[in-house]
Amino acid sequence: MTWHSIDAVDTALKRTKSALIDPFNFWKWIKLGIIIFLLGGSGGVGGSNYGGTGQDFRGIDDSGEPLITDSQFLEFRETFTQFLDTYLTYLLLGIASIIGIILLLSYISNVMEFVFVNSLVTNVVTFWAYTRQYLRQGFNLFIIRFVLGLAFLSILIISMLPIVLPILDSPGDFHIGMLIGGIFLLIGVLLILAIISGIIESFINLSIPMSMYQNTGIIAAFKKVLGLFKADWKQIIVYWVVRFFLRIIVGIIVGLAALILFIVVFGIVFMLGLILYLLLSWAGLGTGDAVFWVIMAPFGLVVYVLLIVFFLLVSVPVPVFMKYHMLSFLKSWYPESGIPFFELAQEK
Repeated sequence: MTWHSIDAVDTALKRTKSALIDPFNFWKWIKLGIIIFLLGGSGGVGGSNYGGTGQDFRGIDDSGEPLITDSQFLEFRETFTQFLDTYLTYLLLGIASIIGIILLLSYISNVMEFVFVNSLVTNVVTFWAYTRQYLRQGFNLFIIRFVLGLAFLSILIISMLPIVLPILDSPGDFHIGMLIGGIFLLIGVLLILAIISGIIESFINLSIPMSMYQNTGIIAAFKKVLGLFKADWKQIIVYWVVRFFLRIIVGIIVGLAALILFIVVFGIVFMLGLILYLLLSWAGLGTGDAVFWVIMAPFGLVVYVLLIVFFLLVSVPVPVFMKYHMLSFLKSWYPESGIPFFELAQEK
């Protein structure tokens, strides 16, 4: 039996090499780095001295006196109420703005899913043209993921109600056991939701190229992938396992290479900065002199830009390889997917 996810590793390596190295194109790497960046390629609780006597929920000190007196509590509540009355509009506007920005970034991220796939499939990175082309499909994907997110959030909230409601009804009965139980319940629910979400996201990622190249909606493509999974589930299980280990291995290799490159490049930059600082010091210029900052500020700006470019470049190889692996697997597992891969040099 042929395991398509294992065979796809060699194909993904060849396509990654052909797309990124043969030949090397600096601006192509930068554009891919921006796409991956837009894809999004992130207090402890102290216990009170409760003795099980039904003491006021504000707590007591070692001598049995309340930590917060009634007058202090009423004063705090009045101050807080006045604060809300004065700044409630601004708080709501701030919260609405934050939510709006998050939703906009999420929409952009979903559009970039299509841009990234098409850039790798064609081996031509055209940022604005692909973005305009996939605005509608990206919006549909955004809506689907938004609804799924609301569903997962609702499940999380409902699952925590057995712990939260008793605390709200009777704060004085709260004790450390309830806190520990709530934490374990939260961890368990989050773990289950993470597994379910990971499985659904894997199917969605496989559905994206099918939706693009078969001219179908993302939901129709998802149903197709689900049908393929039911007919040949072993391939997907092996695919998940292979990708788990691939992500670790490739991440370690690229991470070590990036670390070495960072030390070399920014070691040189640091030495240049140190030499420039010493030269200015020997010239009698210190941090209090305007000339010192006229010279050092542009150097610092260049280093900052270089740092951004460096991180954009090193963020490219792993996502590109993993996406090529997914696309190569899908092409082999379901040849009718219609993915129009660019030709490899070995194929010409």
